[in-house]
Amino acid sequence: NKRMSNVVEFTMNVKPGHYAEVVELYSEFACEFQLIDPSLHTVHILGDEGSGVVRGIGIFDTRVAANEVNSNALFAAFNDAVAPLISGEPTRVVLDLLHGWTR
Repeated sequence: NKRMSNVVEFTMNVKPGHYAEVVELYSEFACEFQLIDPSLHTVHILGDEGSGVVRGIGIFDTRVAANEVNSNALFAAFNDAVAPLISGEPTRVVLDLLHGWTR
């Protein structure tokens, strides 16, 4: 019986001049969160400074674990820290991981 992992995609649109700061805050949050949540396997932070997009991709054991991030105090603190640095609300989507390849 194959258990499917879940992917959280979290995207922010950064205000001009704050890209590096948001990337640093996101990197610190992701590193800390991975240390406290054993269901979080990997995190990738992607970005495009030119368009002001910063996106994180996290792979969790289960959808329940992926959804529980929303009620975590560390996640709330991260959202509070980036709120003045981004435009609008971040988007957060939980998806099924269908296939993955690594070397």
